[in-house]
Amino acid sequence: MTSVPALQADMNLRTATDWQQNFWPVFFLSLITCGIYGIYVLYKMLDRRQQHFERMVNLRQHLIGVLKEKAEAAGRSAELEQDLSQLEGIHMEATARDRAGEKSPALWLVLSIVVGIVVYYVYYFLNDDFRAHESNEQRFMARASEIMATLGMPDQPILMDTVVPERNFIVYILLTLVTCGIYGIYWMYTVLTDPNRHFQQHEVWEARLAAAVTV
Repeated sequence: MTSVPALQADMNLRTATDWQQNFWPVFFLSLITCGIYGIYVLYKMLDRRQQHFERMVNLRQHLIGVLKEKAEAAGRSAELEQDLSQLEGIHMEATARDRAGEKSPALWLVLSIVVGIVVYYVYYFLNDDFRAHESNEQRFMARASEIMATLGMPDQPILMDTVVPERNFIVYILLTLVTCGIYGIYWMYTVLTDPNRHFQQHEVWEARLAAAVTV
């Protein structure tokens, strides 16, 4: 498979990997089922993190392949060698961060059930991992867009906004303890909806990327 079809295959997986759910149905169904649905949603939040990150590892790698092929076709491989090398370096750093630590959905779900307070650590790393992931994506796509512009591919740079804010773990855990868990409901809301916004942004820029690489 050449790089363009492989890249398109990565983007076609978005609906399968980037699971989204609105907060209020989750909240009320969790109440009705005495928390059972909330356990399912926690697993899905962990699983989508892993699936989305792995999809993006492949997407970045295949985009680099596309750019190399287009540079070669245009006779500009030597000119863009350093730029592509820098892009590969950003990709390697992003991949190392995406795959850092043992984040097995099943393992952390069991730990959260057995030791309830562990769920707040899960909330912490879900936010922290998505925030770092988004930051690295922004760096990667900004550099990739510069190379694409040099090759005459997109009409405009493919850039991303920051939609996953950095949330202070110490403040959130203290407020959750002080409010006897009530603030934890809002914390769950942020952990669910921040990645939703990240995935919605993906839908926009991946569509632009798909159009650019097929020109």
